[in-house]
Amino acid sequence: MIKKPSLNIMQQYAALKRDYNYGDIKIIGDRLIWEGKLKSSPIGDEYLIKISYKKNDVPKIFVLQPENLKLPEGKNRLMHVYDHEKQRLCLYYPDAKEWTNKKTIASTILPWAIEWLYYYEIWLITGNWTGGGIHPSDEKDKSEIK
Repeated sequence: MIKKPSLNIMQQYAALKRDYNYGDIKIIGDRLIWEGKLKSSPIGDEYLIKISYKKNDVPKIFVLQPENLKLPEGKNRLMHVYDHEKQRLCLYYPDAKEWTNKKTIASTILPWAIEWLYYYEIWLITGNWTGGGIHPSDEKDKSEIK
């Protein structure tokens, strides 16, 4: 079996340039940065997103604007985020290997960010997160119950 090699920063850059060229793409040192506006749907709101990626690390995804994402009535924290204050999104479960450095950010992370925004907007309306998923803190909470 042929093992697929990991993608380097320039390959990730090229895929982003090809699929999301309306964003600002730059390489700073050994880090790839993409900033651009995404919408959950044609009628959804627009969000300024930043992705920061360093090879052999995981992409980090942030909502930059709005600076403070709205919350549904009665909620005091965002759902499926790694950092509420920095608005760092949780888009996949790392232990499931849904994303590896053998996949492009353009074909995985950005579509998943759009999907997260879609479920976020439904959550704002209903107060119920329908996006599914497992967040590492969910497992920790379950293990503490046992």
